Amino acid sequence: MEGTIVSRVAYNTPLRVQVWFLRRSRDNWKQKCLVRKKELKRGKNRIAAASKSRARWREEAKRLRQRVRELEAQNVALSNQLAAEKKDGLVALLAAP
Repeated sequence: MEGTIVSRVAYNTPLRVQVWFLRRSRDNWKQKCLVRKKELKRGKNRIAAASKSRARWREEAKRLRQRVRELEAQNVALSNQLAAEKKDGLVALLAAP
């Protein structure tokens, strides 16, 4: 540390004013930090709620798609059955004297 010159700066501002300014500055950044923390937590909660809701709706859609497939298969089976009965009924009418 030889050859290093350390000089002190003499402030003209009274110490009480410096303390007031620094304390105000500290309080301001602490307040900003608290506000940002609340915003971050609120955002995380919204993301979690949206993810949960989306998963629930995804499962509901999957369940409904399966139900549609079942009903379509049932519809085809009933249509085939009706067509067979109509055909049998028409054959019976044509065969009757």
